[in-house]
Amino acid sequence: MTAGKHWSYDSLKQIAIDGCTENVEQLKLIFVEEIGSRRRSDCIRTIEDLIDCLERADELSEYNVEPLRRISGNMPQLIEALSAYTKPENILGHPVNLYQELRLAEELRQQLRIAPASQNAQPSVSELAAAVPPTAIQNYATPAAFTDHKRTMVFKKISEELGRYWRRLGRSAGIGEGQMDTIEERYPHDLKSQILRLLQLIEEDDCHDPKHFLLRLCRALGDCGRNDLRKRVEQIMSH
Repeated sequence: MTAGKHWSYDSLKQIAIDGCTENVEQLKLIFVEEIGSRRRSDCIRTIEDLIDCLERADELSEYNVEPLRRISGNMPQLIEALSAYTKPENILGHPVNLYQELRLAEELRQQLRIAPASQNAQPSVSELAAAVPPTAIQNYATPAAFTDHKRTMVFKKISEELGRYWRRLGRSAGIGEGQMDTIEERYPHDLKSQILRLLQLIEEDDCHDPKHFLLRLCRALGDCGRNDLRKRVEQIMSH
């Protein structure tokens, strides 16, 4: 029985993985919009793959377990556990999908061929989530990997495609309104220069540490609704 027991987010996922008898292809049809593309769908072969995909897309997190409810129809234990689940207190003022960021950081580290700090077996995502706060995820890039050429490509892509709502990115990255007012006053009719100066401010805030800068930039792009640009940054860094 699950009555009176506190269920963690990882426990809910494990119950879903262990108890799911639904055909994965049927589940993919249920979440076709959340999955987003045929290529991603083709990579999903198990319930674990589906959960991973939903977390990467920020459709499933400890703050939003609705996708688990949608697959819980034939799993009484999951239904009961979900009814007793309490999402964690949000002390940052806005939800941070730590699972998504951990996967993003791990993925970029692999793409950039950065060796882990230890040669021992790496901890699971759930273990990392329990031990590492979002601001401590730093294995995003190395100074050598974030070359001047890649920096130019990242800045060029964002300045060309971000558009007139660049202040949203600034707010998501923690840049003050006064600083952004100064940018507008300095470049009143030059949108591209406004965006480039904003990116410089974000970079300067992180003392030119590319690991912090790239993680902060990608997180801010996702928070302000520009996951398309976040993915473009990832693609640039992976080549």
